[in-house]
Amino acid sequence: MFTCNLDPSSRTTLTEQLYTALRGDMERGSIRPGERMPSKRELAAHLNISTATVEAAYARLISEGRCESRPRSGIYALSQPFAAAETQQTEKPPVRWNFGTGAADAGHFPYATWARLMREVLSEQSTTLLLSGDPQGDAALRREIAGYLHRMRGVDVSPDAIVLGSGTEVLVSALVSLIGRERLFAVEDPGYSRVRRILVASGARIVPTPLCDGAIDIRSLYAGGAGAAYVTPTHQFPTGEEMQTGQREALLRWARETGGYILEDDYDSEFRFSGANAPALRAMEGGGQVVYMNTFSRTLAPGLRLSFMVLPMELVPRYRAMHAACTVPGFEQETLRKFIAGGYLERHIARMRVVYRARLQTLTDTAKKLELGEVAPCGAGLHVLLKAGGRAAAGELIPLAERAGVHLTRLCDYAVMQGTGEANRVVLLGFSGMDEEAIRQGLEALKKAWG
Repeated sequence: MFTCNLDPSSRTTLTEQLYTALRGDMERGSIRPGERMPSKRELAAHLNISTATVEAAYARLISEGRCESRPRSGIYALSQPFAAAETQQTEKPPVRWNFGTGAADAGHFPYATWARLMREVLSEQSTTLLLSGDPQGDAALRREIAGYLHRMRGVDVSPDAIVLGSGTEVLVSALVSLIGRERLFAVEDPGYSRVRRILVASGARIVPTPLCDGAIDIRSLYAGGAGAAYVTPTHQFPTGEEMQTGQREALLRWARETGGYILEDDYDSEFRFSGANAPALRAMEGGGQVVYMNTFSRTLAPGLRLSFMVLPMELVPRYRAMHAACTVPGFEQETLRKFIAGGYLERHIARMRVVYRARLQTLTDTAKKLELGEVAPCGAGLHVLLKAGGRAAAGELIPLAERAGVHLTRLCDYAVMQGTGEANRVVLLGFSGMDEEAIRQGLEALKKAWG
């Protein structure tokens, strides 16, 4: 059976130590491709650690494509990250280094704490958890979220204005019905392409709206007759720009003068590494027409499908009339309530800021050392922009990276009006899903691929 020496007194968590040891044995061939891994209980007993620690290490290996979980069979090693499984249908080379954006590192998820809180919820045996519940979500959880918003973002809202949903998709779809399909929805261009698809699928009419100085162009909102605007003001996706105070005031003035609604997606505001966040639009004077949105999948784990929005109070009765039940199970709501109330969420965010800051520093330092190109300054968020240098033509950047086992995307891939020339040489590098050594290796592979 696999074995390794773990040091409980080390600053490195036991989960990280175990993950590193397992990955090392895989890369050295001590753990062979196709080999069945020890069960969580077996390995935990062998190493005298908790099953939660083993589960967290395995989860990270699975997320990186180094292992796969087979139903009713166990966990098996793969030949390399994202190696071709028997069911794989793509002909693309396997991904070894994933610079994709937005995913929280599941390897750092506080499994032990979450599991303990889940057991507490189960032991309470509350029958209310099995009922459909309030259509806006559990009132106690909404009170905790209101307190969290006040502490983290300075947003003072009534719990009665908060609505919970199983992911951003559910909330955006609900908003289309709530504020009316007859409205023209302005979306940032370049912008979050998944939200564009959700809006269209929900029957909304959208108008891609260009950016001006890193923020949505207010003049275009007036000229185009928009009745709603979806924006990412704290860390514009994908450019990473922050909407300045004057731009925020102008956007709020547009909403006030036209009766339009602002859909403020504050998706990764928790991860700022320098300076202070600008106030949320919802927290500013005149923010009554703002629908504030955020998600816990960015802070905790991608698989935790629990998001929330803060509605203008005049929309709350209409929402309650249109929806009979919350889309988030009561069991998950109560676990999250305990997690926030116990201070675990904010402590986890503080720890992850340290982890992500170190990864960002590694990425920028390595890119500079390798002369990969110009990295845009990044004070917040979980990805950076790289203006690629080297000899590779713009149209070859992604294919060359793919052949080298590196996954990334171009800035223009998020635009409706496709950029040309130098714009095609700007790529996104997400750093939340890999440790520092993997980041270095991935950038070295990219350097070789691009020349």
